Amino acid sequence: MKGGALKSACYDPGVLAFDEALARVLDAVTRLGGETVPLDGAAGRVLAEAVAADLDLPPFDTTAMDGWAVRAADVASAPALLRVAGGTVGAGGSGPPLAPGTALKVMTGAPMPEGSDAVVPVEEAEDRGAEVRLLASPKAGAHVRRRGEVIARGEALLEPGRRLSPADLVLLASAGRGAARVARRARAAVLVTGDEIVPPSSRPGPAQIRNTNGPLLVAALGRLGAEVEDLGTSRDDRAALSAALRSVLERDVDLLLTTGGVSAGDFDLVPAVLEALGVAACFHKVAIKPAKPVFFGTRGRTLVFGLPGNPVSAAVAFDLLVRPALRKASGLSPALPAPEEARLTAPVANKGARLAFHPARLARAEGRLLAEPIRSKGSHDVLAHARANGLLVLPPDSAHAAGDRVPAYAGTEETTLGRLE
Repeated sequence: MKGGALKSACYDPGVLAFDEALARVLDAVTRLGGETVPLDGAAGRVLAEAVAADLDLPPFDTTAMDGWAVRAADVASAPALLRVAGGTVGAGGSGPPLAPGTALKVMTGAPMPEGSDAVVPVEEAEDRGAEVRLLASPKAGAHVRRRGEVIARGEALLEPGRRLSPADLVLLASAGRGAARVARRARAAVLVTGDEIVPPSSRPGPAQIRNTNGPLLVAALGRLGAEVEDLGTSRDDRAALSAALRSVLERDVDLLLTTGGVSAGDFDLVPAVLEALGVAACFHKVAIKPAKPVFFGTRGRTLVFGLPGNPVSAAVAFDLLVRPALRKASGLSPALPAPEEARLTAPVANKGARLAFHPARLARAEGRLLAEPIRSKGSHDVLAHARANGLLVLPPDSAHAAGDRVPAYAGTEETTLGRLE
């Protein structure tokens, strides 16, 4: 500790490369615990247990169509006239064993009668009361769903670390699960700082701007499944910042995000206030554009990010540093999905000395990923970011022509970007 500033073991006063900054964030992540939720609340949650089938599916040989259960050998030559055995059997019912030379009317989902091995659809039969005239010769197994043909008992169905879709709930239910063990929701808090910030519904006065970062980050955290506390806004004042942050840090949240006040100006007070409240700093600058001034530290198991105040910088830092931390904490892998190779439809350049994440419109065509760079006026250009569904990864001092291939992070349902369809 020097000058009252608390530093963590990973502290670096310099400007970190993006990969190194991400690695240090992920090293600090603690996995969230688990909780059991009913199936109707499990979609979108991250599975925290392995699930195997407890029964075969189907659990018995069943009919795939409305028709007549027969012995295929009895209908080897069509048309064939067979005696009707018993009444109609529907799903959930059962019929008598099928004797040679007889047929039993069955509805879709009904168990196949013992002794039968095929179904003749009703459209290919003439019901004559005590007899049925069958107009087609089925092969053994025709229109029959065999026991265990979809899932065998004991088969692995779902692995932990999977974000559950509605289709996954079908597998859980088929395995006899009325509830699922999932990663608990992260507890997060968001504070927007700045004397100039006013609510979105307000008419800004001279030198004021509307709060756009609050809605951005609260919504982005919610899409990742976090329980979010919106701390509102704070003035650029040590006492006000300390009061706003102290109580939430003492509640041991999993994640605290602030925006603004993290650069090198006279009113950039957030890092010093956080350190005074016991947050151990890890780094304060990352060699990326946008979002160079990013503060990261920890207080116990709480991850603390001081994001830039410019809205595009805040969004990019969230997608590439905060989101991976939440994914790892929930058990999702990889923490940051790898970029894909995209072919440029127009030239683009990075004239700066930092790794750039440039907005783009991505599309798939004939098995290839195409990228149209979006002209951006900088880290304040919220329109360019809102129109993008991807970020091009451009090395420092690089120029790329139309047709060149560059890495690109595609927007997903988890990102602040639009989703690549």
